[in-house]
Amino acid sequence: MFFYYQLRTHHYKTELVPHITCPLCHTAGQLHFSIMQKYMWVLGPIAPSRKYAVAFCEHCNNYIPKVKWTDPMDSSYRALKQGLKTPGRLYRGLLVFPLAVVAVIGITLIFVKRTEHKQQDNKALIKEAIAHPKPGDIFQITHTDGTIADYTYFKIVRTQGDSVYVNPSNKHFTSPKDMKKWDEVPTEAAAFEPQQLAFSISATQKTDMFTYATQPVEYGMVWSLYRDGTLYKKY
Repeated sequence: MFFYYQLRTHHYKTELVPHITCPLCHTAGQLHFSIMQKYMWVLGPIAPSRKYAVAFCEHCNNYIPKVKWTDPMDSSYRALKQGLKTPGRLYRGLLVFPLAVVAVIGITLIFVKRTEHKQQDNKALIKEAIAHPKPGDIFQITHTDGTIADYTYFKIVRTQGDSVYVNPSNKHFTSPKDMKKWDEVPTEAAAFEPQQLAFSISATQKTDMFTYATQPVEYGMVWSLYRDGTLYKKY
């Protein structure tokens, strides 16, 4: 899991300290202190750190590293930051971030719930379509003989008693990578074989699978229904 944030800097003030001598060029009256504070930004400022100072000499144009600071510089820094309070706005993220997390969780739950309802509605429609096949309906089928599986389609032609007659498609996909292509359901007659296969409606209702009268037994598991230009998916 990755956690992204920005590290930003809040500037309090910059002041000249004329009584301090630069420890690098030994020139007095040219040293400036800038009082700063770093904080994280995650949908707002959050977690401010301790205040610190940046010392710069205008005479030699150098920043003074902390290890080079003299005692007078330390004293001046403590005096300059005395009384400086961290602004309340640097804690604003403590309110914004939890609210954003709650909002994301809420939206995710709503999306999942709606998806579950849609899937339940689709499953009910597919069960109805299996029980009462409608000529022109196309089922997405996972066909297998127990060893090899491919993804194809059955187009409903007609029914007679407990039998449903389908045209199997001549389009077959063998890789899960082809799932997007599988969802591009063909409707033209050329995409289906002319011969008709017959299956038991009552047997198909029990398992959601078209069972072939072959040895070894082959199956066509129903995944989705394409009807009137809309694909209704179980999953």
